[in-house]
Amino acid sequence: MLNSLLVKYRFAIASVLIWLVVGALFAVGLHYVSSSQVMPYHEEIMEVPWTDLPPRVRMLLLTLMKGTGLVAISTAVSLSLLLAVPFRRREPWSRWAILLVAATALLPTLFGALRLRAEAGAASPWWPHVVLLLMVCLGFWLTRDFKQVE
Repeated sequence: MLNSLLVKYRFAIASVLIWLVVGALFAVGLHYVSSSQVMPYHEEIMEVPWTDLPPRVRMLLLTLMKGTGLVAISTAVSLSLLLAVPFRRREPWSRWAILLVAATALLPTLFGALRLRAEAGAASPWWPHVVLLLMVCLGFWLTRDFKQVE
């Protein structure tokens, strides 16, 4: 009885953690997609004011940034579907799929942020990636004894 209750609480906590990751990815993705210029840390790396860049260079940089935003939104949608259907049914494979989908988006962007910081000295935000990865990993760990609901 007590073990069953603990599993239920761990599942609820894992669900909340991963839904928070979904919300963060969706919000950041939406921010990137709706922006009309690059982020301040991007401009810091360029060492050129946004308005001084040729229009085609601005278009290229915005396209790359918006592409990153679309990846974040796509990841959020994928995680949402995984959470809403197989994870809620406690299908054991779903926790692995959630971990893989989240890591596929968060690890490359973390490495990119760390590279910008290390090589260009930019104030590129790396820690949110780490927090989101830790939240997904904690959700994965909390559901380690996942059993499908009959």
